[in-house]
Amino acid sequence: MIRRVIIALALCLTASPVAADVVIFAASSLKTALDEVTEGLPVRISYGGSGVLARQVLQRAPADIFFSANAVWMDAAEQGGAIAAESRVDLLSNSLVVVGHKAATLKDMLAGDGRVATGLVRSVPVGIYAKAYLQASGHWDTIAPRLIETDSVRAALALTARGEVPFAIVYASDAVAEPAVQVIHALADVPDLPIGYPVALTAWAKPEAREVLDVLQSDAARAVFAAHGFGVP
Repeated sequence: MIRRVIIALALCLTASPVAADVVIFAASSLKTALDEVTEGLPVRISYGGSGVLARQVLQRAPADIFFSANAVWMDAAEQGGAIAAESRVDLLSNSLVVVGHKAATLKDMLAGDGRVATGLVRSVPVGIYAKAYLQASGHWDTIAPRLIETDSVRAALALTARGEVPFAIVYASDAVAEPAVQVIHALADVPDLPIGYPVALTAWAKPEAREVLDVLQSDAARAVFAAHGFGVP
């Protein structure tokens, strides 16, 4: 039923023969769910770390929609005049988990010497969130020397999925998307740093982008996001 609703919306959007593809810049952690939500829509999606994408948007890259995994990077784009502020919506939420290949516990990860993959702790949202959690829980000094920092959460996930790194700190939605790993531990949220996914039109977005943004906020799309492990506030 959900797929039929989204396909019907797609047919409406593709009715105009002159409409150009809407370009979406989206956080890597959205890939599996967003690919499903936008199937059949006239869109092209560029995935990457939210910080990298935000900097490209600030340099007026040809994107129509920016879908970030971090409010700070959306704030930067908004303050730089790169997005249409009135279009901004806090669409999704997420949580952090530790994943690995075999049954283990958080204690095993903390007590061992295995490497831990996550995003760049200074610029990639999952890394920023992971560092905040580890600092708040008193584990930062134990884990920091063993961190492998990647340019996106999916890159960190892939290292563990391939068995190159025993543990990774990723989003709960990433664990749903990758059958080669299992959740070892769900991390508590950091109260002062909620994990949110704001989405907005760029200041130079094509008119058709508004319709795509509406589809992303539809009940059908929200159901898809929820099925992939995202919170839908």
